[in-house]
Amino acid sequence: MGRRDPFIGELVPSSLQAGVSYLIESRLGEGGTALAYRARRRAADGEAVVVIKVILPHIVAESDEQALTIIKKEAVALGRLNERIPPTPNVVRLIDTGSLPWGWHGRTLELPWLALEYVHGGVEGSSLEKRVAYSVRHTGFAFDPIRVARALESLASGLSEIHAAGIVHRDIHPGNVLCCGAAETELYKISDFGIARPAGLAATFGHAVVGTPGYAAPEQFMSKFALGAHTDVFSLACVIFFMLTGESLFEISSPAMAVVAVQSAERRSVTSSPTLAFELRERTAATQAIDMVLARATSFVPKERPPNARQLADSLLPWLRGDSGSKPSERWVGSLDELHARDLVLEAVWLVRHPPGGDRVVTDVAWNAGGQALAATTTGLEFWDGSTWADVTASGAAEIGGVRFVERLDPTRWLIGTRDGQLCELSHEGVRELLRHPDPDITVTHALPDFDDVAVFIGEAPERPPLVLTHIGRRWLKPLPATDAAFLTGLTRIDDERFLVVGRGKDDKSYAAIVKPLAWELERIPTPPGRVLLACAGRPERGIAVAVGVEGAVLTLEGETPYATTLPGLPDLATVGLDPLGRAWAAGRGRVWSRRAGGEWSSVWEHPEWQPPFVGIMVEVGSVLAVAVDGAMLECRATPAGRPSFTPV
Repeated sequence: MGRRDPFIGELVPSSLQAGVSYLIESRLGEGGTALAYRARRRAADGEAVVVIKVILPHIVAESDEQALTIIKKEAVALGRLNERIPPTPNVVRLIDTGSLPWGWHGRTLELPWLALEYVHGGVEGSSLEKRVAYSVRHTGFAFDPIRVARALESLASGLSEIHAAGIVHRDIHPGNVLCCGAAETELYKISDFGIARPAGLAATFGHAVVGTPGYAAPEQFMSKFALGAHTDVFSLACVIFFMLTGESLFEISSPAMAVVAVQSAERRSVTSSPTLAFELRERTAATQAIDMVLARATSFVPKERPPNARQLADSLLPWLRGDSGSKPSERWVGSLDELHARDLVLEAVWLVRHPPGGDRVVTDVAWNAGGQALAATTTGLEFWDGSTWADVTASGAAEIGGVRFVERLDPTRWLIGTRDGQLCELSHEGVRELLRHPDPDITVTHALPDFDDVAVFIGEAPERPPLVLTHIGRRWLKPLPATDAAFLTGLTRIDDERFLVVGRGKDDKSYAAIVKPLAWELERIPTPPGRVLLACAGRPERGIAVAVGVEGAVLTLEGETPYATTLPGLPDLATVGLDPLGRAWAAGRGRVWSRRAGGEWSSVWEHPEWQPPFVGIMVEVGSVLAVAVDGAMLECRATPAGRPSFTPV
């Protein structure tokens, strides 16, 4: 490409989307098949940071028209993953595609480019490779088994979607898995389809051998076996070993070494690594079973491997989950505390992702860590895919009427509560009813749907006080009435045993109560002055919760003691979130406030002409998204001062 990169500063128009262009801002890196750039998507409906990948000239030149054809087919196939609403969150989203004319040794080549979603990695890193290294460096161990289980669920789901589209990825390795979020919201996205192929095609692109030694299946280096889903299963098994140990299953550096190593029946045990989490090392039966599954999944002969990623995951998940529960490890929480103790300074850049002025009215919103959101509106369900709003047209969704609330179940599923008492699951496969409360008079209005542990809800019924509902072990407990509350507006978890509910009391003052649902106990606690608390958020791994309301009211719980605060100017606060460091973010009309753990509240963004109030917020370390009642979207991307460690892969 030459010493001076001609693409930086260029405004590249979309050939598919009218009025959309991409300003290329900086070069991120170069891979075996493409150059990657950070770019800004510009459109009438807002701006967004994206990644632009331009296929290298020699790949196009050597493969002639075949390269262009294959990449276009890939874009079409991956585009199908976006057509469903909601789309799969476990594959980096394809936003746009086109081609650029380029002079190459007397020829004019059409270099294909793809615009992909930008994945904000946060302080732990933007790739699986970086996050495992972070864990080893800060805790002395690789991922704990529960974290590996969450990652495996995401990767198996993403690969299943890719294979269903007829694509074999062929380069699954820790550097090609991007990450965002933390703890139970952590999200893993399969990226870099530069060498992906339709299933069944040959193993090389032009004359180049492809794949990453140590992770690529042997059929990628030799023509003895055809490519297929089993090819990516091999790579996924190697990635699982890396997540558990921080080390490679095969210590090799060339294709020839890879073929020799894989032909041997010997495989490393996960227990051979000193950085295997001790919770798993102590379970001998589990480590032996994991070794056997990974050995089978990396067999030299493809037919001896599990035929697809889902079967590999199903073989491992029971051994990973065991009896470890679902909480983040204390080691992980401690590693974030180290960052806080070093007084991490963030430089923030605010961006209007979607401008105010829409005709929708958002009544509730739920997020995943990738910044996608499902919203209940007065006219039905809408989905924010990171760039635009779209009506939810999944099978059965159009028939859902009177949506009361939406909530995230996991990275691929959402919970919907309706006015007629249904609790439904929405995924890109459609809608299905999960359960109803046995009392037909009760309607669920808010939910914390941890069905693997304790699911807690707020309910209402005619002529009865607000109710706290608990579902555990596939049965409902007796409703717990909040007898001195007029209505409840929010619910969050404080720690293993305690939950916080907020709203307005019968005395016309703000209301908050600590609930212990398994003990069937509810105790009202003191609140700041004000008529109502509107929203709350918690970080159970830290035992903290925050609630906000009108007239600047803020209630903070850290440990056993509640602290009441009133913000200067008495702003009406409608939404609040807590990031993994314990920093709180609250928003109202035209303003966002923030407070570091143990610090004071301060205004961090203000726009006097921004009229629609914010009604929902998603916060991670260095990433904030706030949505207004009309669907306007404000984003904050932050990097540590003086060092760009949030640069995406």
